[in-house]
Amino acid sequence: MFSNTWHKTDQDLIKSSLDGHDSAWESLISRYQRLVYHFPHGARMSAEDCDEVFQETFLSLYRNLEKLRDVKDMGRWVATIAKRQTWKLVQRNRHYSNEPLQDDYNVEDPDLIPEESWQIKVQQSQIRQAFSQLNGSCRKVLYLLFFEYDSTEYERVAADADIARGSIGALRRRCLVKLEKILARMGINEHTVVKWLT
Repeated sequence: MFSNTWHKTDQDLIKSSLDGHDSAWESLISRYQRLVYHFPHGARMSAEDCDEVFQETFLSLYRNLEKLRDVKDMGRWVATIAKRQTWKLVQRNRHYSNEPLQDDYNVEDPDLIPEESWQIKVQQSQIRQAFSQLNGSCRKVLYLLFFEYDSTEYERVAADADIARGSIGALRRRCLVKLEKILARMGINEHTVVKWLT
C-alpha cells in the first residue's frame, strides 16, 4: 500500500506530514505499527487494550512531529513511547480489576527493561522495513537463508526459491549489497546487521 514511500527516511516522512501530506503520515504508521503492537502483545493485553496503546503512541508521535524532525533514531523513540503506554495501561488495569490478572500479564516497568531486549525489537522492525524495499527474488532468498534454513543449506533454498543451486551464492552477495545500501540510507550500520543475521 505504501511501497512508494519505503525509500524515504523518517525525516522525509515527518517533513511531508507536517506539510499536510496524509500519505506520509500513513506511511509512518505503517512503518512502525508492528513495533508498537509488540509491547501490548507481549503483555498479553486484550485487542482493545492493544489498540489503545497503538492510538496513544501514534497520537503522541503526531503531537511531537515538529520536535521529531531531527531525531536520528525514530524506532527507539516510538518503542519508548509504546512501552510506556503499555506499562501505564497494565497499571491502570491492575488498579481497576476485581480479579487477579494472569501471571503472564505481567510487564516490567519500562525503566527497568534492559536496553538490549527492547532495542532488538526496534532492529527487527528496521530489518523488515529494509526487506520490504528489496525485489521479490532477493527478499525470498535472504529470508530463506537467514530465517528459514541454515545459511549454508543452498539445496533447500534453491528448491524453495525455484532457482538453480549454483546461482544462490552470487544472488546472495548481490542481495546483501542491496540490503546494505538500503540500511545505510536508513542510517543503520552494516556491522550491526551482521550481528542480527548471524
